[in-house]
Amino acid sequence: MTTTLTHILLPTDFSALAGNALLTAAEMCVRHNATLHLMHVVENKILIAPPEVNKPVVYVVPEMETNAKLRLKKLADKVRKKYKFSIENHVSFGNPAEAIRDKATEIGCQLIVIGTHGASGFRELFMGNTAYSLIKNTTIPVLSVPGKKKIRTFGKILFPIRAANGIMEKYDFVQPIVTRNNSELIILGLSLSSEIFSMEDRKKELLQLGHSLGANSTNFRSEFQVCKNYAKKVLVVAKKEKVDLIVINATLDYTWSQFFIGPYAQQIVNHAKVPVLSIRTPDSIAELSSSNANKNPITDN
Repeated sequence: MTTTLTHILLPTDFSALAGNALLTAAEMCVRHNATLHLMHVVENKILIAPPEVNKPVVYVVPEMETNAKLRLKKLADKVRKKYKFSIENHVSFGNPAEAIRDKATEIGCQLIVIGTHGASGFRELFMGNTAYSLIKNTTIPVLSVPGKKKIRTFGKILFPIRAANGIMEKYDFVQPIVTRNNSELIILGLSLSSEIFSMEDRKKELLQLGHSLGANSTNFRSEFQVCKNYAKKVLVVAKKEKVDLIVINATLDYTWSQFFIGPYAQQIVNHAKVPVLSIRTPDSIAELSSSNANKNPITDN
């Protein structure tokens, strides 16, 4: 069943980075006639050591909440002057990733849009603290938008696929985005050169899958490539094709889970010059929990 985007959550710390992601989220709300939910999270560390050290936390917290609400209202009013869609504001306290995930679930959002630093000196810290934590721990799709790239529409979308498992569910989410943007969809079948099976059979399988997926799109093409590293190949193709959006097929399995909870997602989201849509399923998170319970902890290097 094709997903309908009716509620989109945009976390903001009122920075230029978040403002850039807001542009992308706002344009999506226009195309999908969706409600935009603006959210600000006051982090735990601020509550532990409040900026006004001479005031007890009991006085600082309400003041911080009031200030955050005023800033969100001002931001919402500014957006309303340009766009015609519903906007709701939310203020939460605690760990940002957990608060964002919980609020998105409570509201029933179909998408979280968040700004990322991209390939900068902050990427490891930021990914570890917020964006990557969301990608790992929520089944709600996360659209990460690099800070220096202004994206209003997705004219060309890259959708890498590695296996059939879970692909249709993810494509059902991507398809309305393709339709609303009148996008060219590139379905990229990938296989590792180290995998031991008939490469011709693998190529045929993935090209057929790509054709089946693209059959609902008026402008699509599918291709197959062999590579040594999924993430690097995706980034190379994205640059060559000048795409506006990369869709990460983040389905987990026992054999390849390290690619999807570590280097694969991190490399793409950290280094992509365009927005990255990370899609997970409840089954993938349950599988990860089961896998971790029976293995040594997976460490990102």
